[in-house]
Amino acid sequence: MASGDPVPSVTEADATGEIAALYADIRQTLGVPLVNLIWRNLATIPGALDWAWSSLKPVYEDGSIQAEAYALRVGQTLPDVTSLDPSTLADAGLSATDLMTIETILDSYERSNPLNLVAIGALLVLLQGEADDAPTATPAERVAETPVTGGLPSLLSLDEMKAETAVLARAVNALGARGRTHIMVSMPRHLAHWPAYLELYRSIIAPLDGDGRLAASIDAVIADGRSRGARLASRLSDGPVPSGETRAATVATLEDFYENAIARMIPVVGLLRKSMSSS
Repeated sequence: MASGDPVPSVTEADATGEIAALYADIRQTLGVPLVNLIWRNLATIPGALDWAWSSLKPVYEDGSIQAEAYALRVGQTLPDVTSLDPSTLADAGLSATDLMTIETILDSYERSNPLNLVAIGALLVLLQGEADDAPTATPAERVAETPVTGGLPSLLSLDEMKAETAVLARAVNALGARGRTHIMVSMPRHLAHWPAYLELYRSIIAPLDGDGRLAASIDAVIADGRSRGARLASRLSDGPVPSGETRAATVATLEDFYENAIARMIPVVGLLRKSMSSS
């Protein structure tokens, strides 16, 4: 983990050929300036990324997955949080430019995580042979959302951070993980350029993690994502499903990211956005 991504991955900078083309399509389709870790990890499993992305294209092209992800995101019931007013942010040494970039980071994950969760839910139903028994959703009305634009800072590895910042990044990564911290999610690595904001992040989310309110929000997202993904599964591309080691590795990766990374970050991002709504 100290050298970069916490799981095997093909970074955006290292991607070439077909993988680079798939990454460009993922960014354009999701409307975000990043390729999330789940896709970078799938790129290391022979055939997995190409299969997963080509399977999902029909429900991206008709707008169904965007509609389901949007409904999941806005349908969350989130607990109240401490508001970060402008004076609190200024006292933390965060400039207007800093806050604009932090907002872009939050916007990117707020958009991409629900899309990825619903997508993974659909892929798992397909891989586990349950698509024929799943309820079918008709194509949903398209949701028009402006693409998230703006440059993102580099993803810092833990050994690129100051020691105290790395400790803080690990601490916020543990929030909502319920002890399953083997995946270091990417958002704290983006936010590690501003340790003062990471500290505010911890101060907002830690109390909700401690009293069970965060866990309840995460469990609700897990269940909602599974349901929405299952409704889309029968409408994915009907190409051949991976078999053997590729299938097993793909299922293991998708299950791990679904439960232990993406689902827990959806409420976290929503809570952080909620805390900054007055700013």
